[in-house]
Amino acid sequence: MTFLSRVSTISFMSLCCLSSGYAQAKQNDNFDVSGYIMGDYDYFDSAFVEGGEESDSSGESAADIRRARLKLKYTFNDDWVSKFQLDFAGGDIDIKDVYIQYRGFSFADVTLGQQKEPFGLEKLTSSRNSFMIERSMVTSALSPGRSLGLSLAGELPSLHWKVGYYQPEDEDSTSAITGRIAWVPWQNDHNLFHVGVAFSERDNNGNDFRINETLEVNFSDSLLEGDKLSIDDISQQSLEMLWIQNNFTLMAEWQQATVSGSDVETHDYEGGYLQMSYQFSGGHRKYKNGVLGNSSKKGWEITSRYSTFALNNEFKDAETYAIGLNYTFNKNFKVMADLTKANTYFDGINVDSGNAISLRLQYSF
Repeated sequence: MTFLSRVSTISFMSLCCLSSGYAQAKQNDNFDVSGYIMGDYDYFDSAFVEGGEESDSSGESAADIRRARLKLKYTFNDDWVSKFQLDFAGGDIDIKDVYIQYRGFSFADVTLGQQKEPFGLEKLTSSRNSFMIERSMVTSALSPGRSLGLSLAGELPSLHWKVGYYQPEDEDSTSAITGRIAWVPWQNDHNLFHVGVAFSERDNNGNDFRINETLEVNFSDSLLEGDKLSIDDISQQSLEMLWIQNNFTLMAEWQQATVSGSDVETHDYEGGYLQMSYQFSGGHRKYKNGVLGNSSKKGWEITSRYSTFALNNEFKDAETYAIGLNYTFNKNFKVMADLTKANTYFDGINVDSGNAISLRLQYSF
């Protein structure tokens, strides 16, 4: 039995355990059901549309249910936990997380199944708790998502770490070793400083690789298009920083990736972002185990971000400037609004610029 088959079997067992646990939900507090739904709207000008510089259109708009997720979690005892998460947006049912976790070892928790790879602070932050409606270009392009795998995660004084072996299910015969260390050298109540590094060494087995990203507006076209390459190896690194000072939060990240194959020239990609949040309510951003959480209080929050991403060998790059305004009504309802300005470049020359407005209505339960 292959590793992938074993993981699939255990993931199925995990789902069965969750289903059996539902019958006991009324007798104990071990079974937890939660979820959220996000409705998004984008309005953008021709700079966000392919061939937009030749278009006579003054603007385009689109709206849809972006995410509709249901999470089931069952705690068997102090040592065993299982999680199953589905997404119903887009008319299809997509399995997100499905894993079983053992917490009985003193040095590390062991997780087996489909889970997020430990790479990138922004990627590991839930979309429910993000500063802006969209994640940055570099995060979307380079940060690995969910994969089937086996991981170890542990905690030392002021240090959080996780490493795992993964097999991304969207490609054939690919594998990855991904790890992350987050260090908090200073923390006092709601004030802290965090730095982190991550890596991912990926065997792509000659499969196709291509960068194809929007300018941080989901319903617009993918304008950052790289060469289509047959790649054997991908090497990725990330450096991150987070500073929380009461109701002010600042976070930054830089990522780079080098892809190579026997029949192609090495290609390099790199980018980063700097973003901030200020909460007028006097609340603060929660933080746990090296990951950023939601706001501690209801009220207004202003956000902003500068983002850049470069396809070095294709001589293409882009940058965005965004400002946002969020309002949290309570633990269930949140609204978000972003204004984004984007510039695209080819060989150092600015070929297009434009603006977009994005809105989100979010309900969690």
